[in-house]
Amino acid sequence: MKLDQQYLKDLLIAFEKTRGPDTMLSELEDNGFNRYDQDFIFHMRLLCDYELIVRVDGKPGFGHIMSKALGEGVGYSWIEVPLRLTARGHDFIADLRQKDVWQAIKTNFKDEGISTLMSVSKSLAKGFAKKKIKDITGIDIE
Repeated sequence: MKLDQQYLKDLLIAFEKTRGPDTMLSELEDNGFNRYDQDFIFHMRLLCDYELIVRVDGKPGFGHIMSKALGEGVGYSWIEVPLRLTARGHDFIADLRQKDVWQAIKTNFKDEGISTLMSVSKSLAKGFAKKKIKDITGIDIE
């Protein structure tokens, strides 16, 4: 599967929108995501791989577990576990929420992977912040 940057951004926003510090899969479903959808599973795995989300109990994964039913082979099932957006995840979505950053990514980095997306969004956000500081104060920040 290929990374869908808009889907990833929307998923991070859904984590951010939850009422409490923890996020349950049911809350993500309330925001339009389907835990059985392959795009959802793929993008959740990426969020875990890059430690943008973690389980509150510190165990690996996000509740999508491999199971072996008697005589039926290997399959997957779900357990409802509290997840949280990490500080790194909050920083990443804060960068992506900036209109100038998101527009630059969609225009110039639309086919890049998540590690490049994270690096570029952070660099762009810093660059735009430095420009804004200079516009406000006249001081060039290095």
